[in-house]
Amino acid sequence: MKIKYTIFIALAIVLGLGSCKGYLDIVPDNVATIDYSFRNRTVAEKYLFTCYSYRPTVGGVNVDPAMNGCDETWIFYGNNAPWNNTQIQRGFQTSVNPFLNFWDGEYGGKKLWNGIRDCNIFLENVASVKDLPDYEMKRWVAEVKFLKAYYHYYLFKCYGPIPIMDVNLPISASVEEVQVYRETVDNVVKYITDLMKEAAVDLPEAGAVVEGTEAGRIDKLVALAMRAEVLLFAASPLYNGNTDYASMLDKSGAPLFAQTYDANKWKLAAEACKQAIDTCLIQKKGLYDVVDPFTATAPDPFKIQTTFRQAVCDRWNKELIWGNTNHDNTYLSRQAQAKVVRLNAELSNQVFTEWAPTLKMAEKFYSKNGVPIEEDVDWQTNTWYENRYKVRPAVSSGEEIYYVQKDQKTAYLHFYREPRFYATLGFDKGVYFGNGYYTWPSNVKYTDFLNKQVSGAATASGNFSITGYSVKKMHSFKNAQTASSTSVEYFPFPVLRLADLYLMYAEALNEFGGPNTEIFTYLDQVRARAGLKGVKESWASFSTKPNKPDTKDGLRQIIQQERTIELAFEGKRFWDIRRWKKIDELNEQPRGWNISGETTDDFYNLVPVAQVPVKFTVKDYFWPIKESDLTVNKNLIQNYGW
Repeated sequence: MKIKYTIFIALAIVLGLGSCKGYLDIVPDNVATIDYSFRNRTVAEKYLFTCYSYRPTVGGVNVDPAMNGCDETWIFYGNNAPWNNTQIQRGFQTSVNPFLNFWDGEYGGKKLWNGIRDCNIFLENVASVKDLPDYEMKRWVAEVKFLKAYYHYYLFKCYGPIPIMDVNLPISASVEEVQVYRETVDNVVKYITDLMKEAAVDLPEAGAVVEGTEAGRIDKLVALAMRAEVLLFAASPLYNGNTDYASMLDKSGAPLFAQTYDANKWKLAAEACKQAIDTCLIQKKGLYDVVDPFTATAPDPFKIQTTFRQAVCDRWNKELIWGNTNHDNTYLSRQAQAKVVRLNAELSNQVFTEWAPTLKMAEKFYSKNGVPIEEDVDWQTNTWYENRYKVRPAVSSGEEIYYVQKDQKTAYLHFYREPRFYATLGFDKGVYFGNGYYTWPSNVKYTDFLNKQVSGAATASGNFSITGYSVKKMHSFKNAQTASSTSVEYFPFPVLRLADLYLMYAEALNEFGGPNTEIFTYLDQVRARAGLKGVKESWASFSTKPNKPDTKDGLRQIIQQERTIELAFEGKRFWDIRRWKKIDELNEQPRGWNISGETTDDFYNLVPVAQVPVKFTVKDYFWPIKESDLTVNKNLIQNYGW
């Protein structure tokens, strides 16, 4: 097809794509003709990378809706302008000018319809490149097929049933042809998963992707694992038999959401997960289990914690299936880490600590026995649970000194917790192994959130934790802080890692058939890496509900909490809450400690951190389509409630 780029403007207007100017910066004098873009391998490769450029910034702490749009974290809402994802988090989404608008590419959202259009252009024209070897063309085509499917999937997560744009429409298309309809959920899912499966055939094995020059490009594992995730979403309550959206009808008058629950969708998801897992293991993927040399002389608790943290932060490690290279790793690290030394004035804005975990998340982590703290027999017998918000007397010996600063006071909530609690959260008087301080006990640091002190020091721009916690997990323990310098270790943000895939498989198996041995095999592998015993043993020995793992409902609760803990702050809970149809959980008002408290007793008082109480309803499962788009295309219908 040797046609001008302008033939796609009509479709762009109908879908609400916005301006397309400057979409491809490879043509002299701004003459963006298709034949020039595919005249040789060099310029065609630039077009390939243009197709990649539309990837949503997964892991962007201020632009990814899942990173700060849920109940995991809160930020200080004062001197700094609010981020687009915090507007969604506070329930301020609007249909007039939607935040993180991925339909039109506005307010922090990528232009995903533009991305799909450019993928179609590439697929229609790449065969005309004269000097492109056949093997390379097959790989490029497979990559772009996956990207096109992935962009449809991301729009699907945000908006529910969407139009399917498999090909671009010619300039000769009639008004009726360009005014596209939304397809049913089942049709959209089939299109996405079929295209991902087709792409996987010609994608390279994970080991064939060169880390130095091709890092982040799509391989076979990415396609298979993401296909499994799509099928898991399709089987989940939001999409599978959701009668809340019975009034949303397609052009034939049929419901866009299937009104009858289909258990077989969980079977399809389980089969896709198992295929992806088996392929991962064949290609030498595995749960990260490296004990870093920096921890060689450290006590065992620090080895377990740092191994868990490095499953995320050790770049391109064996657990990573798909890593995102287009997020600002330095900004994420600065938002996640606490100030462990008092930085000089010039460096005070290099460690922000604004991205603050809520008290709710602190309570989600298990006890040291591997069960929820409200179920733990020891926590009940010793009244730790009922006193969890109270200040515990200082300790000077025992295993507690590996977690809490010796001879300092903190809440009962911070004692007797599982290793992932200490690996994930920075809390007042907590040990902060790493950040340039690796020698126990002579040279380690501790966090001090009391009265906005060193770790959360208030600055003129309001850079401090509003809750009294920090996200220790989402920055490498090899980051370094001194009074005169800071350094940040790079890592690609984990879009998908093997532990996530194991938990997806366990969930799908349980939802299809109920508890079985294979479910516990995969759950227990994830727990073992975290230093915990298996589910059956832990609940039988330490829970007030010892038979909980024996029922589908009980095991569902366990799997969902395991996902919340293992994948905390990785942008998973935002989507899980929605696909599980648990939006009401976001109406629990976020709380933290009284960070302005000048004494320990003042600090350990719970306070709300939301200036305006949040309120979510059924309509908030999906984004609204911008009202002006509905005016242009009368065949589009608005999402429920907007």
